[in-house]
Amino acid sequence: MTPVRDFKTIRIGERAFELDVWIYGDTLSDRQPLVILHSIEFAVPPSDSFCEQMWRHGLQVIFIRRAGYGHSSPLPMALMTKETVTNGATAAAEAVVIRQCFAKLGLEDIILLSIGSANPMVYRLVHLAPEIAFTFFVNPMFNQEVWQVFTPLWFRNMLKQIVTSRSGLHVALRGMKALLRRDPISFYQHIFDKNPSDLEYVAENKTDYLEAAEISLQTTGSQLYYDTIMCLGHDPSLKDNVFSRVKGAVIIGRESVDHWRTQMEFEAARVGLPVIKAPAGDLLCAYASPETLLSALRVHRSVSCSVEQKYALSNLSENLLVRHHSENYVPN
Repeated sequence: MTPVRDFKTIRIGERAFELDVWIYGDTLSDRQPLVILHSIEFAVPPSDSFCEQMWRHGLQVIFIRRAGYGHSSPLPMALMTKETVTNGATAAAEAVVIRQCFAKLGLEDIILLSIGSANPMVYRLVHLAPEIAFTFFVNPMFNQEVWQVFTPLWFRNMLKQIVTSRSGLHVALRGMKALLRRDPISFYQHIFDKNPSDLEYVAENKTDYLEAAEISLQTTGSQLYYDTIMCLGHDPSLKDNVFSRVKGAVIIGRESVDHWRTQMEFEAARVGLPVIKAPAGDLLCAYASPETLLSALRVHRSVSCSVEQKYALSNLSENLLVRHHSENYVPN
């Protein structure tokens, strides 16, 4: 199928490593860059309405399609071994590539939106890139036990197959691609079936999900293994207070299950990040609740002290919920 949006090819380094980049408005502007790094299941930019709302508030969406997705060059196979993936070397290498992309685009004062399986790489990136002003970690996994939150059961079993063995990985990959070929929209609807706002986002953006399915069908087993292992396995980089000096926040959705929220709050406190509960959505909470990002950035800009800023961000959740349920609420 023809891609919905036109991507630019950014060539990096002497060996011409390539990343696909989509810029809202087509060319870079004087607005603050909101760089989005996607998760494994949705390697497509957010909706036009999301991008337009960010634009109205002084932000320009820049979507980088990560290595190994779509037409972006894959990481070398030497980095896709079990050892290099589990010790964090693969994620560190990808972080270097992304930072080089920032430099090639000339980006500074970046607001970074890291979603799902992009987070393990971003754990490394935030310590490499002083040009990042603030980072949203959306639905990260900080080594917590969360198997039961994955539904339906077939999806949970597929993930377990991927992390258990290479043979399980290939079985899971074949099964996933068969489901995507048969009915891609239904595939996503089943994954999001307990999350009304996520389902609404899919229904409103079916063309994007058809494109996401096409990209998933091209995704290799090595890429699937890397992203899944880094999310569901033990990440050695996640030491106590590792993000204590990082300006950022975790975002999770109120439609997430209780166990997920409890585990996330405990682990986020351990690594030194505040948690903001978006009033709508689960896996897609950043896109379903754009007011969460805008409110958090207002706090970031108005409170300079790191400790005070994290405290203020932690107390945003209830105000966001009240505003979300107000029929007349429009973000300032």
